[in-house]
Amino acid sequence: MKKLIFLFAALVVSFGVQAGGPLKWGVKAGMNYHTVGEPTNLGKDIVEAKNRVGWHAGLQASWQVTRMLSIDPELIFSRNSYNLTPSVGTGGVAYLNTIDVPVILGVKIIGPLKVQAGVNINVMTDSGVKGEDKPFRFTASSQTLGYLLGVGVDLGHFNITARYNGFFRQSESSVAFNKVQTTDDLMKMRVGTWQLGVGFYF
Repeated sequence: MKKLIFLFAALVVSFGVQAGGPLKWGVKAGMNYHTVGEPTNLGKDIVEAKNRVGWHAGLQASWQVTRMLSIDPELIFSRNSYNLTPSVGTGGVAYLNTIDVPVILGVKIIGPLKVQAGVNINVMTDSGVKGEDKPFRFTASSQTLGYLLGVGVDLGHFNITARYNGFFRQSESSVAFNKVQTTDDLMKMRVGTWQLGVGFYF
């Protein structure tokens, strides 16, 4: 899967350099806000979870199919994390790194403003707990097909995007505290992400 993703990026960059016409490519970066799931019945009085602002960065491309319609693929590395606090003992920070490959359909509606919708391949590259003292275990599922909805503004070489990334089949992250004597998950974190990004086309 990783080889396919990096091959995809190389093809986008190569085609963009050679086309010199309706296809353009560039870079982008921005902030993430990952939604936090609800504790299970077992975990309601044991653990509290809070979002932390994450970030993303990567490559973007845009192929102007018609005056109103564009196809906008991206290759994005995304970093998200959570503060997890148990009712007894110390908490910590869980992190989740993914590579996202969204393929987006953009439709211009007013001037530089366009609506965006598409599909997103989400591949987890790493997850775990920060720090030497690891009071809990954090695991996440990977390689999930999702969807995205949002808006974008093209301003010459610059663009701004705001979108929500969700999943057709829920990608679950699980939390279990080491100091709690149970093998059951205390929380199911059903992943969804709000993203605000700023990009530049070369």
